[in-house]
Amino acid sequence: MKSSMIRIVAVSSGLYAIACSLFFIVLWRLGASGLVWAAAAVFAAAIAVLFAGYTWSVRSKMSDVVQKLSQTIQSLSDLEERELFSAYEDSLLSKLQHQVIQLSRTMKSRQLKYKEEGDEIKSLISDIAHQLKTPLANLNMYLALLSDPDLSSDIRKEFTDVLMRQAERLTWQMESLIKMSRLEGGIIAIRLEKQDIVDTVLAALKEVYLLAESKEIELLLQGEKSLLLKHDARWTGEAIGNLLDNAIKYSRKGGKVTIAVTRYELFVRIDIEDEGIGVEEREFNAIFKRFYRGDNASSTEGVGIGLYLARKIISEQNGYIKVSSQLGRGSRFSLFLPL
Repeated sequence: MKSSMIRIVAVSSGLYAIACSLFFIVLWRLGASGLVWAAAAVFAAAIAVLFAGYTWSVRSKMSDVVQKLSQTIQSLSDLEERELFSAYEDSLLSKLQHQVIQLSRTMKSRQLKYKEEGDEIKSLISDIAHQLKTPLANLNMYLALLSDPDLSSDIRKEFTDVLMRQAERLTWQMESLIKMSRLEGGIIAIRLEKQDIVDTVLAALKEVYLLAESKEIELLLQGEKSLLLKHDARWTGEAIGNLLDNAIKYSRKGGKVTIAVTRYELFVRIDIEDEGIGVEEREFNAIFKRFYRGDNASSTEGVGIGLYLARKIISEQNGYIKVSSQLGRGSRFSLFLPL
């Protein structure tokens, strides 16, 4: 910038010198008097002084602007946002400062987002490794036991059955983890289509029927017989299925699970009520966290993914899930989806 300024001053001075020379030549050819010559000389000198003063003022102003912009950029580099030009000024410098600060904020926001995503990935990998550690250890243990040639056929069959159950559990865990990672990563898109939500509920009930039958639990469907609702039938069915699976697992043998579909003016409500062990009020929010297991759930098989997935799926459709519960009497999970 300094060299450009010097060139501008040099060119301007040269042009001014040429103009003065031509002016004095004209005066000489016209035979001007001494008074005219003196006045012309004073005028030329005054112009030169004014030009020099203006040049110095512009150069000083530009130097000051550059210095302040440098300080602004330096303050941003030091993670500060010091405004050297008034934000209320309608000037080019104020606008430039605002744009530089906005750019800095955008970059900081992206850096924070990348850091959060990186931390989330690390946490997810750690959680997955922790969840797979126990079933893999069990598989290795029973495989080692089966390698004993002195095992009786009855014990060998018992160990083989345990291995099959552990393999099924591991497969289910892996499928749940894959669904969770795909939803979190945005790989799976929720596709909203106008379909009968009661059909979606019935499909979810069919998936858990055998589990309910094994515990002699009665499944009751109440409310609307048919109701068109814009939703993703596959993933909404997955969410309802997770809530039903949860209700059956934590219900006593011979109990009852009731599903009620109710239409309101602005939304549809699906209640899933069980007669299970219940949830403490202080855990209402925690039970929807990834891999969370309640204090009174240690005796029931599970990994703490079902409720997390259910809430994730419903929230992706602008809905939400609410829980109410009494210890020893059961829980009600209410699912809300907009019409």
